[in-house]
Amino acid sequence: MHKVRSSAKSVFLSRLSLTISSLFLLLAFTASMPLAAQDDITTQHGSSGYSGVFITGPASNPLSFLNGPGGRTTANPAHYDFHDFAPMTDLDAALPDWIHLSAEERFRYEAYDNSNFKAAVDDSYILNRFRFEVDVHASSWLRVTAQVQDARSGFQNAPIGPPNTVRWDMKLAYAEIGAPDKHWFSLRVGRQLINYNNTIMANSEWRNQGRSYDAAVLNLNAKREHVGIFAASAVVPQAYGVSPHQEGNNIYGAYGRVDGLLVQHSSLEPFFLWRVQPAEVVEAPVAKTTGKENEKAVGLRYKAQTNSTFDFTGELIYEGGKVGPQSIDAWAGQIGAAYQFLNVATKPRIFTQYDYASGNGNPKTNTTHSTFDTMYPTAHDRFGIIDEFGWQNIEAVRAGTTIEPHRRLTLTAQGLDFWAASALDSVYNTSGSSIVYNKTPPKGRHVGAEIDGYSWYELNKHFNLGGGVGYFGGGQFLTNVTTSHSYTTYYIALNFKDNGKK
Repeated sequence: MHKVRSSAKSVFLSRLSLTISSLFLLLAFTASMPLAAQDDITTQHGSSGYSGVFITGPASNPLSFLNGPGGRTTANPAHYDFHDFAPMTDLDAALPDWIHLSAEERFRYEAYDNSNFKAAVDDSYILNRFRFEVDVHASSWLRVTAQVQDARSGFQNAPIGPPNTVRWDMKLAYAEIGAPDKHWFSLRVGRQLINYNNTIMANSEWRNQGRSYDAAVLNLNAKREHVGIFAASAVVPQAYGVSPHQEGNNIYGAYGRVDGLLVQHSSLEPFFLWRVQPAEVVEAPVAKTTGKENEKAVGLRYKAQTNSTFDFTGELIYEGGKVGPQSIDAWAGQIGAAYQFLNVATKPRIFTQYDYASGNGNPKTNTTHSTFDTMYPTAHDRFGIIDEFGWQNIEAVRAGTTIEPHRRLTLTAQGLDFWAASALDSVYNTSGSSIVYNKTPPKGRHVGAEIDGYSWYELNKHFNLGGGVGYFGGGQFLTNVTTSHSYTTYYIALNFKDNGKK
């Protein structure tokens, strides 16, 4: 198996120069096309399935109006069971056309047992998040947006702070030149969301704080070709006041998209990312030594939908550069597919996905850093709803199904199995921190298996209600290094979002 993987990696690396050349040729071609109206999809709807729908189900992205045009039920003409409630829309309608208001409220109860696989490290608490946004359209080509957010937790064990408690922060504050629905370009400068690709750069909405970026983003759009060019620094959430970004911790990049390649409903997405950090931990499992990071990633993703029933996604990313004294040589890939039976009463949708992210053969002796860097991913349901693992030193298989027993209700069940790509490296959480590290000679790579069940119900156009439970049982990798080999989590959530008249 190791020889097969090594051979596959060699083939991948031998084609890397061709991939890089193709990427820049494609981006150059995109920028030279006669450009038309921009729809802002490049930055706002970059999740793992076609047109924003997740391959794996609606855990963090309920298939509803609340998450924009990316979900299957957005265009569902069936009526809701409850009357709508939209106070911002009513208020907004009474205001002049140049000003728009919107508001969000999210309440969630969640609990877990044996956090980080430590026995009796349990907690349960409530989370509340409120957002209020004002958009001022100074002209047809200039918009200024500001959004404040208050995120708090209650009854949570100490320490209490980010990301669950971030009081009265400035979530968004940007100016945008160029109207997305009228002009061939737009330039957005200031604090904003970036969601090019939820596997490696996203806003991670499941967190109580979520993620913002202080950034400049230029989007160029033709009819089928799109490119986003950006320079950004992720905001570091603080418990009180306006959160700053960390000086010198920056990410730059170009993210392209070509629609309708091979099949009509599809997108091919080449991208290049360049990340620099002044003091990154070089090998988190074995030491706290820090060094400067200069990391470059090149990737290609393809996602498609055929006949409104079959979704497919595939992605490859290679990372190189330097971190401290070590060179970086890491890679990751994923492939997923889903099929929905529209002629069956409950419209069952079956899905499966495979993920791989490289790890270090031996962090104590390696002179090359081979653990894949997941950068800024979504933090929920990347590897099941327990949210224990990140896309680093991991091999994962997932399969499940979603049914719709009611026109506004979805039920999802799924199973996952996990292995460490390298048995002598750590397993990592969604923030890239080491959870447990195997210091002994490897006796097994199997980390464990997980089963999940969750549901979402759309009360009306602006409210939905959901809940879920996930259980993880450890494998031989964990039995080598921990005393607790299981983890359980469960939640209940109520979401409200009213975007006003816009």
